[in-house]
Amino acid sequence: MTTVSKQLLLQQWQTLNNNHEDYEHYALIIKLVATTITLLTFTFAITMLVSLTLLAVLWLQEGIWKTFQCRTANAIMVIEDKLVLNEAEQTSESMQPYLMYKQWQMNRPTSKVLISEYVSNSLKPTVLYPYIPLMLVVVIASQFS
Repeated sequence: MTTVSKQLLLQQWQTLNNNHEDYEHYALIIKLVATTITLLTFTFAITMLVSLTLLAVLWLQEGIWKTFQCRTANAIMVIEDKLVLNEAEQTSESMQPYLMYKQWQMNRPTSKVLISEYVSNSLKPTVLYPYIPLMLVVVIASQFS
């Protein structure tokens, strides 16, 4: 592997790693917005259906966000694999560091698989919390109002 190729891979790895960490920060912001919406529900007597719909949308949005994060992690692992390849293997065009998006586009899943991936990521415990508890609070509170 040439020094330039390795340097490009390292730069790409660093960028993706930073993006991966940023996704986590944004996921926390989505959770805070969901919590704020729940508080606003009580403050402004927003209907249960509207509140639950907004929380469900935010929950799915975080699932989509986590899917992006998962893809970034997969790309990072591919780069890490490339960093250990010998120079002869690096000469193949498919191994060039700048083709990551092209490779993703060529392997992009169908819409059905993509939606399944979004739902799957939405059901992970770290994403599921706080949406289910907030939705329960809204439902229970609506019974008393």
